[in-house]
Amino acid sequence: MLTIYQSNSIGQLQQVSEIVHNTLLYLVDPTDAEISQISNKLNVPKDFIRDSLDINERPRIEKEDSSMVIILNSPVVMNEKRLYEEIPYRTLPIGIIHVKDHLIIVTKEDNPLCRDIFSGKYGTFQTHMKTRITLLLFEAIAQSYLDFLKRIKAQVGRLQRELKESHNNRELFGLIHINKSLVYFSTSLRAMRNVFLHLSKGQGIKLYEEDQQMLHNALVDIEQAAEVTEMRSLSLSGLMDAYAAITHNNLNSVLKILTTLTLVLMIPTIIGSIFSMNVPLPYEDQPFMFLVVIGLMVGISGSFFYVFYKSKFLRF
Repeated sequence: MLTIYQSNSIGQLQQVSEIVHNTLLYLVDPTDAEISQISNKLNVPKDFIRDSLDINERPRIEKEDSSMVIILNSPVVMNEKRLYEEIPYRTLPIGIIHVKDHLIIVTKEDNPLCRDIFSGKYGTFQTHMKTRITLLLFEAIAQSYLDFLKRIKAQVGRLQRELKESHNNRELFGLIHINKSLVYFSTSLRAMRNVFLHLSKGQGIKLYEEDQQMLHNALVDIEQAAEVTEMRSLSLSGLMDAYAAITHNNLNSVLKILTTLTLVLMIPTIIGSIFSMNVPLPYEDQPFMFLVVIGLMVGISGSFFYVFYKSKFLRF
């Protein structure tokens, strides 16, 4: 889907039906016909658009003739309510293509961050301000990572509380899926940091003093998000290892108790088996022998139980 924006005479953003001078183009999962139209009309390499639609594309900068593409990764929600079954978050690329007199933003899915930019949430701009729009998008993506990390922190805390009372593996699978999301974040943030550092040296786009400050702020947020992501990932890995060790110890304790009880009950079973054999036995005609056998079984079992209890074999 192609949406075309242009600033009017008073600086407000409005949709237009045709590509004219100094327009902002927003491409969401474009068709081959739309890709060909944009490529032919604005002299944009088709690979720039197609690469921006590849969900596995990593952040980078590429130039060809008078065109340049900056590919970033934005965090998106996959399915927060089913984090026990699939990853709740991942990253999707956003392509920012600079061409003469135009700026093109390409995404595989309609991204809320782009809508926020167009609504002026992160600052005002006009469609001919390609650098400013790009930097506003940088800032929005960097802030979005920090917001997602706060949500992940809250989810991990909730899963920890559930794990204390849980007797199944559902919560552990939730932690595993969150950790996978953090891997996506970490990989993207490292690559985006390199992109921002490259641009901060004035390579790719021309930066004025205000632009340099905006890029610096976005870079600080990206570095902070990268550090928090690394910390969360390490903490989560340690947490899962700890719960795995606790589960293993609990299993060993249960097996130890069951083995001990088996030994305790084995003695009366053997005695009962001997006296139930269909062969002549001493004192079998005596009426008190039944009580003697029962007492013998109880006494030996009790002795074994006492010894094992004192040895802490019957304690968690």
